[in-house]
Amino acid sequence: MKIMRKTRKIFVLLVVAAMLLPVVAGCSGGDPDDRGAHIHMWLGADPSNINFDPALRLFDRETGKWISLAFQGLTVVDSQGRLLPGMARSWEVMERDEDGNALSLHIELIESAWSDGIQLAAEHFVDAWERILQPDFVSPAAALLFDIKNARAVKEGYLTVADLGIAAPDITILEITFERGTDYERFLRNLASIALVPIRSVTVENHPEDWAWGERNQAMWSNGPFRLTNVEFGNRAMFERSTNYRVDPGLRNRPAEDRHVRPHRLYTHFRTTLNDMATAFNTESVGAYNVFFLGDVPRERFNEFSGNAELVPMLSSYAVHFNANVAPFDRPEVRRALSVALDRNHIANTLAAAAAAPATGIVPAGTIGINPTGNDFRTEAGQVISPEANMAEARSLLQSAGVTSGAFELKFRDTIAHEVAIAEYVAGVWRELGFNVTLRPVRGRAFADDALAIDYDVMLHDFQAPGVCAFSVLAPFAMPFSGNAKTFNPVGGYWESAPFVTGFQSDRYDALMEEIALIDDNATRNERLRDAERMLAEYMPIAPLVFNTSVNITDARLTGVTYSRFGFPIFTRANLRNHLNYTTTVPPRN
Repeated sequence: MKIMRKTRKIFVLLVVAAMLLPVVAGCSGGDPDDRGAHIHMWLGADPSNINFDPALRLFDRETGKWISLAFQGLTVVDSQGRLLPGMARSWEVMERDEDGNALSLHIELIESAWSDGIQLAAEHFVDAWERILQPDFVSPAAALLFDIKNARAVKEGYLTVADLGIAAPDITILEITFERGTDYERFLRNLASIALVPIRSVTVENHPEDWAWGERNQAMWSNGPFRLTNVEFGNRAMFERSTNYRVDPGLRNRPAEDRHVRPHRLYTHFRTTLNDMATAFNTESVGAYNVFFLGDVPRERFNEFSGNAELVPMLSSYAVHFNANVAPFDRPEVRRALSVALDRNHIANTLAAAAAAPATGIVPAGTIGINPTGNDFRTEAGQVISPEANMAEARSLLQSAGVTSGAFELKFRDTIAHEVAIAEYVAGVWRELGFNVTLRPVRGRAFADDALAIDYDVMLHDFQAPGVCAFSVLAPFAMPFSGNAKTFNPVGGYWESAPFVTGFQSDRYDALMEEIALIDDNATRNERLRDAERMLAEYMPIAPLVFNTSVNITDARLTGVTYSRFGFPIFTRANLRNHLNYTTTVPPRN
């Protein structure tokens, strides 16, 4: 009997070993020099002068595409609204209140490591969240963490991070205590925000102002499926498979390189024009320069690709931001007048990026509704902003405010053609209303700095949802949930609150958002969120023009590309058929 058991054990081991052989071979297919596909693509505009800091991704819809390649949070919400594990292996409610809501949550992390081999630890998430909740740090994502015990009091400066209801008792264990009974699945969906990914505090502390700028890519260790290995300023960026992603750093025998991430490299081009990249797409000749993925197409060529296009909402809008601290934009009637004068149908159909949709509300398309896998909030709420222009109403509003003329600047980025076209159109319409509008182009760091500091009269830039739900969009406009940096008053010994980046503040709106934050029932909560959006549209601190949509074109030879609810492409399981047939050379630089 003992001999039979031993024989069975040996047989099982042999079967397991046989099963592992193809895994060990991995992507090589018998070629030891083959580490996997090199995929050339157009992912977005030049990222080499933007900030890869996940907590500061406020003004550019495309930045999230790049960041999501290199970083991953505890959870993922897929394009269908389903909650999936990210860096979390599992979660368990440890204590509930009498209504069944969670009072505490136990999260176990997967075994994984940063791109430089350092083990991913629960403490790295604690570091990231504590940074966002510091009173002097700017991030509208702060409200996503307010379910945590004392989080709001810490952000307001009444308590310190030592009082937060988060702990990392073990390297892969995160324990969360909530302020009150909480819908833990709603909280876990909040954690899918790219702003809430882990950080290495030593990296941030050594380079607090620029640790994640594109030109400092060598210092940017990341925990996601790919690592940023090279940025050629004004040309391209290269992301290479992180061999430490989802791998236990203590393992002596490491799994095959492509077990969790199939492609070896992603080449993301931005010097070559989008039009040239579109021409290179789907080149069939072996050895030619091939482009296998386009994250956008030129507007004038959309029909050429529309049959193969996958249109994915980006949970963001391109919007006018009014500085509510300066006249005449401190008057809601003026802000509404300047908004209602704009023809959003014209902007979407002739000026904006391909497939952009006219904005019909403050909350962008794609944010989840009552049922996370059902209709989105925008569909449920309907139209709050008319996409049609109404110059008569605009003039009437200006007359009621006693403002019929004035001079101001409109800031915008001049590095993206459709943003230039929109800025010129907007300025032209407002000049028809009697205003002297000066166009002021800005770019690079100055663009983000001006937006954060509200150093503008009016500014055009993307407005990005911090999370997947409508509350994450609407809450930052309320002072208690703004996430803006607070100023310490040494005389009074307290932190003074600051409004959202536009400077807007309304006691009435603040009170409504306070009420909504305490509602547990999803249907009731969403109904009140619709009320909040209608109220905010009356104040119009920002005027969304179009809802951003990612136009994704994937070559038939490239399979396995999926998308998050934020519209970010996921390449971990991407498979390029016959990838050895295609060279990794790129077109000469002009």
